[in-house]
Amino acid sequence: MERIWEFKTAKFVVTCEVEPEMDSDLSWADAETLDNIARGVYGNYCFAAKVYRVCDAGFEHEIAADYLGNSVYADPTEFVREHIGLAAQRRADGIHYGCYFLDMVREAISAARKN
Repeated sequence: MERIWEFKTAKFVVTCEVEPEMDSDLSWADAETLDNIARGVYGNYCFAAKVYRVCDAGFEHEIAADYLGNSVYADPTEFVREHIGLAAQRRADGIHYGCYFLDMVREAISAARKN
């Protein structure tokens, strides 16, 4: 797995890692997306993302995680950064745009709090 984002507090760490999707399901993809994948525009692979929260008490202990597979971006770090552009767009036109990354962070934190 490749770590692409991390946020630390005094006691907790929230991390996003990605790895190649070995058995991808691209049934959601339109013809343009499939063509861009075939031509290598979206990098060399489809990837799965994992956002997890750990308690750092001298050792890392995972207490919650959320997963999303079959993601396709030219650079996997765009998966993390896209919420910045979407937030600016939301402010400009007043429409809320979803962001899987932020949803995954919220879910991992919420599940950890329940633990």
